[in-house]
Amino acid sequence: MKSSSLWLGTALLALAAALVPVRQRGWLERSEGNPVQRVVLESRSLVGLRRTAWQGRLEGADYWGGARDGYFLSPQHPVEIVLRAWPGFKQSFALTPIPAQASSVLLGQGDREAFRTWFVALLEQQLDRVSPAWEPAQRDCAGLLRFAFREAWGPHTEAWREHTGFPAFPVAVDPSPAMAGPWRRAFPTPEGWQPFAKGAWLRSYSCVAMGRELSEAKPGDLIFFARGGAQPEPDHAMAFVRPAVDGQPMLLYHTGPEGTGLTRKAGELRRVRLDDLLHHPDAEFRPLPENPAFLGLYRWKVLCNGLELAALSDPAIPSLP
Repeated sequence: MKSSSLWLGTALLALAAALVPVRQRGWLERSEGNPVQRVVLESRSLVGLRRTAWQGRLEGADYWGGARDGYFLSPQHPVEIVLRAWPGFKQSFALTPIPAQASSVLLGQGDREAFRTWFVALLEQQLDRVSPAWEPAQRDCAGLLRFAFREAWGPHTEAWREHTGFPAFPVAVDPSPAMAGPWRRAFPTPEGWQPFAKGAWLRSYSCVAMGRELSEAKPGDLIFFARGGAQPEPDHAMAFVRPAVDGQPMLLYHTGPEGTGLTRKAGELRRVRLDDLLHHPDAEFRPLPENPAFLGLYRWKVLCNGLELAALSDPAIPSLP
């Protein structure tokens, strides 16, 4: 009996040494031109395994995120913050605001092109096989954009491919994680950075308007529609993907759920030639300048360079909540 108790006690101690986070350290990540700063809390067990901190919290400022992914902040004035975790860990930081010069320009040109390539590849993958990582409840036109946007950042490891069902063929290098800021896991909304943003918020806060002519559209660019009437319907969105073999621009979109109750259908993905869309049977879905339901061509802010952002008027990204 004693040997059993001793064995059990030893096993519990070994398990605790491997699993319980007891050694912590924190650090601040920041870069010029990006007003979003990240405080990282690293925790390890007694045997050195990386664990998520217990009771990890940040005090002294509003933030988005947490102990697992880091605390994202965008201070508007100098602030003192305190990072805490069990058992008794405490570390202080003095944060100063970073000038919002080119605050929406989060990527260099190479990173922008890498992001664009991955975003389009993820969109097109859904035509061949819908990713199991794309939650069924999120399968509509805006949900397609959110899914491809989030997954485009990477890291695109073998484990990621197994999780998303993405085929093992080369696409592009990964965009730089240091430059992505909070975009990796959230979208700006009227309530601050959130994991979810409906289509209207994607258009208003995550994109910039490029006008109503489509001659400048690139793969990865978006078009939005908003049908009016007595009860306006939600925005509908489509994304430009790779052109057809004859060079004709192509768009991809999800129809969204159709019907209600027992007749409700999940909807489907469709790839359409721009020329066919211009002659759509429903005039409200024709991307023509004279169509009031067509809201125009939009580009993700992360794909715009400084000159484009300076030339285009778009809503400022709201501060973190």
